[in-house]
Amino acid sequence: MAWLRAAITYGLFPTVFFSALALAFWMLGEGVQHSYILSATVLPAVVIVFAGEKLHPEHDVWNASQSDVVTDAVHNLVSQMLLPEFLKVFLLGAMLALAQHVSAWYGGTLWPASLPLPIQLVFAMLFSQFWEYWAHRLAHTWPPLWRLHATHHSPGRLYFFNAGRFHPLDTAIAYIVTTVPLVLMGAPDDIVLLYTVWAGVHGIFQHCNIRLRLGPLNYVFSMAELHRWHHSRVLEEANSNYGNNIIFWDLVFGTYFLPKDREAPVDVGLSD
Repeated sequence: MAWLRAAITYGLFPTVFFSALALAFWMLGEGVQHSYILSATVLPAVVIVFAGEKLHPEHDVWNASQSDVVTDAVHNLVSQMLLPEFLKVFLLGAMLALAQHVSAWYGGTLWPASLPLPIQLVFAMLFSQFWEYWAHRLAHTWPPLWRLHATHHSPGRLYFFNAGRFHPLDTAIAYIVTTVPLVLMGAPDDIVLLYTVWAGVHGIFQHCNIRLRLGPLNYVFSMAELHRWHHSRVLEEANSNYGNNIIFWDLVFGTYFLPKDREAPVDVGLSD
């Protein structure tokens, strides 16, 4: 079984992530509805990560329930399913109208639509994550926002299901700072869909209790090795690795943190 554990450690995330994106690109080319594409890419990732946590956990103790599953289920239902749908209805309509005014003023769309779709996706990730990086960083340093964001840092373990544990207002802020800039720039629906696939699959892995080692990819993705430090009880360690889907802006602004001489802590959560 040593070969299987090694394959999981070094190959599971890149295999699943890039396969999900490739499937999404192919299904878009075939004209499949966006909702089906999202289900076909994210749901299999959930099943794979669930199995991976049982087969090859980072910490066995994190697989033991802390009477948190129901709490995490409610947070996922409210903050990750119902609230985004609400915001789509009541926010995106207004933003689309504003985007049309911006386009009319500019004399065309601001979005680099002539670029190949994969490059547009990378641009969308860099552009939207710049705003989310600063919103996330402010949530750690400004007390009114920290009172909301502390909800996400409250669990005493990390596993895939508590990736969705957010205060609803915290979720709303993150949705606004990532989605609104893309809409105002005139990003097409296909790019928003691909962005959602990236964020969905990546987010499931980011909190997972699987022993993953990404090597050089830790300079691209804000993956579990980095994110576990972000959930440290030590403030100096937790105030780092703010990127949610890419780590680029942490590298730019000096908040990248991945010590080579020690492992991320098992004891995570809030210090007080």
